[in-house]
Amino acid sequence: MQPSPQEKAVLDRILQLLSERAESYETGVQTTVSCRTTSGWMNSLTKIDFVCRGEKPSPPLKHLYANVAILRRWLSADQASTLLNQLSAENKLETGDSIGSIPLEARLSIGSKSRWSHSEWSRWPADVFTFEPPSGQSWPSDEPLISVDQPYYPSFEHLLSDFFAIRSQGWTNYLRGQVVVVLPDFRARISKLTIALASLRAELECPFLSPADLVVKLFAESSLGRLAQKTIQPESFVVEVDLTDTPSLVSLALVSKVTAETLHEKTFRAGVTWREPDVIVEDSEPEIEQFLLTGESETVEFKEKLDKGKPEKIAKTVAAFANTKGGTIVFGVDDEHNVVGCDVRGLSDTITNVIRSYCDPPPIFTIRAVTRDSKELLLIQVSESPSTVHFVKDRGLLIRANGTNRAPTSHEFQLLLQRRGIAETGLPQFPWR
Repeated sequence: MQPSPQEKAVLDRILQLLSERAESYETGVQTTVSCRTTSGWMNSLTKIDFVCRGEKPSPPLKHLYANVAILRRWLSADQASTLLNQLSAENKLETGDSIGSIPLEARLSIGSKSRWSHSEWSRWPADVFTFEPPSGQSWPSDEPLISVDQPYYPSFEHLLSDFFAIRSQGWTNYLRGQVVVVLPDFRARISKLTIALASLRAELECPFLSPADLVVKLFAESSLGRLAQKTIQPESFVVEVDLTDTPSLVSLALVSKVTAETLHEKTFRAGVTWREPDVIVEDSEPEIEQFLLTGESETVEFKEKLDKGKPEKIAKTVAAFANTKGGTIVFGVDDEHNVVGCDVRGLSDTITNVIRSYCDPPPIFTIRAVTRDSKELLLIQVSESPSTVHFVKDRGLLIRANGTNRAPTSHEFQLLLQRRGIAETGLPQFPWR
């Protein structure tokens, strides 16, 4: 099966990038997982990656089980080019081992984005290309890998973690016959982004450039508006920026002064359960510590978990905070102030839907996941509303007082409207009024 003109163009692009970046590579590393079938050896997953010059690569190895071989070898840039040309033109994958070349009629993916600031295949910005196997290729059966003189793997899930740094229970998405070519760009990256209460810190790693060769583009905002949008000329490998509020969004781009290429991007978003690698939220420990010391109050409430049978409970607290001084709801802390943690997966979306369904109008709030004592917590931070009041469906208007939510007295209600400059006429009518 001959490659199409589009595939040839993609292969030419791979070889061009490999040639351009070869000087920054110590060596290439090919890792192949192959399974024995009735017709011979079959590729399950191969990754061709490159190590930064000056760094020590993982050593070559061969683990041979009854029906599975795990192979790792080093490749020069020229050897990698030869392997890719052979795979494209002859439909054979060279392993460099006694099992020989593996027949593989794989097609290069075309028309999709190749460069990624981060991916499951590389912690550096990299161009990632995939030779896809024919549809219908079967994957190996998930049996333990056991041999007298080889490492024991209870599942392919553990093999993926050890050899490809991929932690996923859906291993069949990976061991389906593809060849992944990873071409890291080692010029520069944002190695760590630390978010604090009212500041941020970006650490740069530049093996082949100096900070003076770079420009940092910054965009940051909080739930109340824009905090920063600026261009920074870094003078060292650390960039620190003070902000006027806790950011809910921070996005950084690292740009080459000479070529104007975007070398790396890193983004932080509050309220999402998944976070980019090497993004650290620094404020969680002292902030949670203070909450635990002071306990529930006019501005703090603890919840062990979301009561899905009574979702209006969370809406009542959110509206009461917004109508008073604002506040924070901490999910994952029980009534005795013990940090028990919570399952944050999907919780942010559920809470957002509850607030928007039960609060009229919905107040301004942010949701973010933090860690305390290796347990995940979810924080809902509600801003005080300066010019409106919030009602809860079928519950009316509530305020926060002495750690509880309640209806305001007539005097408190009048003061609430006065502080916000609101006329009572035209407000919804509720029985408590």
